[in-house]
Amino acid sequence: MQTEVKLRERSRTTVLARRVNVRVSEIGRVISTSFGEVYGYLGAHDIPPAGEPFLIYHGMPGPFDAPFEVQICAPVARPVDPPQGWLLEELPAGTFASIVHVGPYDSLGAAYDELEAWIPEHGYAIKGPPREAYLSEPETPPAETRTVVEFPVGLAESPVPVGSKGS
Repeated sequence: MQTEVKLRERSRTTVLARRVNVRVSEIGRVISTSFGEVYGYLGAHDIPPAGEPFLIYHGMPGPFDAPFEVQICAPVARPVDPPQGWLLEELPAGTFASIVHVGPYDSLGAAYDELEAWIPEHGYAIKGPPREAYLSEPETPPAETRTVVEFPVGLAESPVPVGSKGS
């Protein structure tokens, strides 16, 4: 189940981040382990998180459980020394087309399909890799799990009509 698509402005975000290559068959374990590691580090250093954890998909799952690249991100309110294997990064501000998916992770494809149809229908173009932000605690039942799926967007460029003097 999805909510309606909304446009939202995101400000610059400071994150502790790690890029990893994963397979669909292992992504749940990798994400859980990574978020446990980074949030354990933040807790041990009395550094409060500054938003929900999220992934940026720099690649998409392929056939035959082929590996693809994701960036695991933990927002922080201020620059901090990163734990080993992590980097402190500043993500740029931008406009995002977002939808909230309620349900198990294996049904997130419907949210992606809806967003990818909505974006061009409303005069926008995708301007970067998609994100998934996790709003629910790990122990939330799958049917109640809330995940934000979003794409950075910008206004679609209008082609100059053939024969016009605009070129």
